Amino acid sequence: MAVSIRVSRSPEDIERCVVVRRIVFVEGQGVTEREEVDGLDPECAHLLAEDEGRLVGTARLRDGGQGKAKAERVAVLEEQRGRGTGRALMRALEEAAREAGFREVVLAAQVSAIPFYERLGYEAYGEPFFEARIEHRYMRLPLEPAS
Repeated sequence: MAVSIRVSRSPEDIERCVVVRRIVFVEGQGVTEREEVDGLDPECAHLLAEDEGRLVGTARLRDGGQGKAKAERVAVLEEQRGRGTGRALMRALEEAAREAGFREVVLAAQVSAIPFYERLGYEAYGEPFFEARIEHRYMRLPLEPAS
């Protein structure tokens, strides 16, 4: 796999991430533009998964308060799924969160993605809920301190 992951906060990279998210969430899942573009991007760190310079996946990391990092907007282009890109994005996000001093990563997973996150060690908690008309559950992963 030739995918590389990097973290960025640049406006140009954020816009590239939003393009991938529009393909995955708006076009692919029927999420509205208003639901997808929530105005929080400037305060987040964005992870970019690139294959030979082409952006094929993204995730964003936001401070959720109380020592918790929120993993949000995890999106991998359809043709790239099943190749380890999502796993690489999440492991890089976890490492960035650990380095920033967070003790836990939390996320709202689409119910269909719960098995993916469980394979990475995340645990579901709380009752299912709907966000953008898609059923979700909260999940969490405790982080070991950075060495």
